[in-house]
Amino acid sequence: MERQDKGARLQVIRMIIANSSIENQEELSVEMFKAGFQTTQTMLSRDLKQLRISKVRTRSGRSVYALPGSAQVNQAETREEFNATKWRVEFSGNIAVVHTPPGHASLAAYNIDMAVIPEILGTVAGDDTIIIILAEDAIREHVVQSLQKILPKLKHRQ
Repeated sequence: MERQDKGARLQVIRMIIANSSIENQEELSVEMFKAGFQTTQTMLSRDLKQLRISKVRTRSGRSVYALPGSAQVNQAETREEFNATKWRVEFSGNIAVVHTPPGHASLAAYNIDMAVIPEILGTVAGDDTIIIILAEDAIREHVVQSLQKILPKLKHRQ
């Protein structure tokens, strides 16, 4: 394709994505061909990235391309949205227990340790749980505020 066709190609991609349930680049390539554009996988990847088109999961479980900010499909809750409900902290004495989605505790604990919060003596991480040892004079509200700067999804469960 010639360079001057790029604007038209991008517009056709937008139109196809807005009006169809396209699950992969092969399907998109077929639709582009029907519209008179011969594309390559590399070209489509770049165009999708430039247009900020991403995949969303529909309620039926299918993953389809969607325009940014689009409500064109009835979206299911994403893994990220689901996992946001997993971030919580609870206290017992001078111990805080942070619950994370599976596989997130180690990196979260590392980030807490690297933040050097005076009220936190150290962390121990498992797969989805972090034990935080607090200083004797730690104020829980301050600890929660400090943790939320590092882990913005964290909720304090009282």
